[in-house]
Amino acid sequence: MSNVHITAKLDGTADVVRLLRRHPEKIGRTAESLVKQEARGLSVELARNTRPFGFSDKARKIGEDAVAKDISGVFALPSDAYEELRKSDPQAADRYWANIQNRRFKRAENNLRQSSSGWNDLAVGRLDPNLHQWGQLGGEKPKQVVTSPKARETYIAKIQKRVGFAKGSWINAGKSIGGRIRGAVQWATRHKQAPGSAVIKTGDKASVTLVNKLDYIDDVTTYKTVSLALEVAAGRLRKALATSLRKINDRTNRALGRRAG
Repeated sequence: MSNVHITAKLDGTADVVRLLRRHPEKIGRTAESLVKQEARGLSVELARNTRPFGFSDKARKIGEDAVAKDISGVFALPSDAYEELRKSDPQAADRYWANIQNRRFKRAENNLRQSSSGWNDLAVGRLDPNLHQWGQLGGEKPKQVVTSPKARETYIAKIQKRVGFAKGSWINAGKSIGGRIRGAVQWATRHKQAPGSAVIKTGDKASVTLVNKLDYIDDVTTYKTVSLALEVAAGRLRKALATSLRKINDRTNRALGRRAG
C-alpha cells in the first residue's frame, strides 16, 4: 500500500447532489467546496486510524514506549552484554566487565569477540545511529553495545519526537487542499516535513485525492483502518449537510408562514 492514494467524492450523499444540481442556491455551496470539506475531514480520520491509533495522550505514550523498546533492542548496554556473556562464559564475562568498569572499551570488545556468546560479533563503542532500522522483531539480538547509557536515552528522546510523523503525512495532505484542519492534535500536526499532498479535480465531478508518500505507511495502517476512516468522514459530512438542509428548510417554512400570515 506504499504511496497510498485515497479519493474523496460525493458518493453516498445523493440527496445533496440532486439538490445541488437542481437548486444550488439552497445549499449555497459548490460540489467542489463540499468535496474539499470531506477530504479535510478524511485526512483527520486517516491520521486518527494510523498507528499509534487515536489522538489521545495514551496513544502518544504508546508510540513513545514503542520507540524506546525498539531502540533498546537495537542498542544494548554494557550490563546487558555482561548478562548475556555470563550465560556461556562466566570467566570471559568477568574480564569483560572489569574492562568496562575501567573504560577499556576496546579490550572489552575483544573479550566479547573471543567468547562463545551469540553476541560475539557486536561492536562496543559510541552509539551509531546508522545501525537503527525500524521494525526489528522481538528476539533478535542487538546491533551494538553502546558505552553510554545517557547517549541511548538522548537518542530515544530524539526519536520519540517523531511519534505522530505518519499521522502528519495525512494531515499535510489535508492541509494542502486549503482551509482549516479541525480535530487533530499537536503531536500529529507538528510534522511539517511529513510527505503528504493532494490532487484536486474541479468541475461537476469534483474529487480530491489524498496522497501519502511515506515509505513505511504499510507498517502503520491497513486497508481496514482506511475503510473505517472513509466511513466516518463520509458519515460526518452527511450529518453536517443534513443539519444545513434542515436549517434551510426551517428558514423556508418560516418565510412561507410569514407570507401566509
